[in-house]
Amino acid sequence: MKVQIWFCFILFLATSFMAKSQDGGLEFLLKAEDYKRNNRHREAIDEYNKAIQADPSNPEYVFRKGKTYILLKDLDNAIQCFEKTIQLRKDYLGAYTRLARLYAVKNKTNEAIEAFNNAFKYDSNPKEKVEYKINIIKLLMRADRFHESAPHIADGLALDPNNLQLLFFNAHLNNKLGKHDLAVKDMLKATSFITSQDPRDFARFYYELGLGYYKLGKYNEAQQAFSKASYGPYKAKIFEMTHIYFQHLATAYFKVYELEESKKMAEQAIKIKSDFSPAHEMLVNISKMTIDQSAVIKQQKLAAEAKKEPGEKAQAFAKVAQIEIGAGLYNEAIASSDACLAIQPNNYNIAFIKAVALYKTNKLNEAINLTNDILKYQGIDPETKTQIYFLQGLIFNKMKNVKAANEAFKKIDQGSFKYAAINELRKNNDESVAEKEVESTEISESKDDN
Repeated sequence: MKVQIWFCFILFLATSFMAKSQDGGLEFLLKAEDYKRNNRHREAIDEYNKAIQADPSNPEYVFRKGKTYILLKDLDNAIQCFEKTIQLRKDYLGAYTRLARLYAVKNKTNEAIEAFNNAFKYDSNPKEKVEYKINIIKLLMRADRFHESAPHIADGLALDPNNLQLLFFNAHLNNKLGKHDLAVKDMLKATSFITSQDPRDFARFYYELGLGYYKLGKYNEAQQAFSKASYGPYKAKIFEMTHIYFQHLATAYFKVYELEESKKMAEQAIKIKSDFSPAHEMLVNISKMTIDQSAVIKQQKLAAEAKKEPGEKAQAFAKVAQIEIGAGLYNEAIASSDACLAIQPNNYNIAFIKAVALYKTNKLNEAINLTNDILKYQGIDPETKTQIYFLQGLIFNKMKNVKAANEAFKKIDQGSFKYAAINELRKNNDESVAEKEVESTEISESKDDN
């Protein structure tokens, strides 16, 4: 059987190339193919060179030489051969597909995209044409240029409007562009085709569907979609669109007296879950702190000054400082904190309030120095230490020292402040928390690459 196959192959080559090989090129080609079949690739290259010298205009000789260089893992010479093949015959499809993959390996994104586009142009197989466009999209994603993928997605969907991968890419792009209604439309279509019971197959579709609904403010529909997407890397992403997550943020910002930010986060938690009582309680507490309390503060100060016993006097001024910081009376809070600290110099809770007040009044160096001093106190509890790191990050951000801010935020690894720190790192475009694309960027093989 093998002899018959080899004979047919020789006959095919003879009829294919005899017209172009009157000077002996075919003889060298047959030797080259025999060497290659026996894994003698270097000898095969030598014979291909002789065939090319005998018939320089024959693209098949150069193409087969390039394929042999791939077997030798000599990608640079393989690329040169396939480029030469195309110069000899502009519509040589196999050369384009191999060039595209070799360029991708060499991280030459633009060249790989151009080669895939040419393959798309010259291939008549719709299935293969769609695959070329998918590979282009993956290359753009890998190069952080996914925003350029719209025309390629459109080309692919024009050939295969029900292609799940292309529908996903389209929804992913539209969610990024703020076209959430279009993303929802594509994912409703895609999920209607899904029959797999494996979340690895469908989680990303339901995530994009849920994200679209969430951005449109359709929180009930979003949660229904997310219930089918809560798998692997999507769990953390989905958590950041829950009422619990926003309550964590509200709590963290509340504890450093960033009350407007805390209020915004609590309100978002209520939008997601209207009957979520902790968020309602947070808004009540913020309202109590921010209403006019000048009369109360005045009476509290008089009471504090009247205290004779040092410990009671310190606690009275501590209470006044807490009311003043919440009411936005920062200079007054500094004075009351100092009155307390004069009696209780190791009261790190009040020292923290003073640090916040210094931050709010733009005395930033003083605020940083004080927070560093607080961190040296013996017996400081872990939660206060975490609060201080978070406050330091906010202070450094206000100082435009993003590097130092990020270093402070990265020291936080627990509680509500962990989520708030990640939120701030994202605002600072820190690479350690940069969003990773959810789709593989592996370039698929074509049928002619074997």
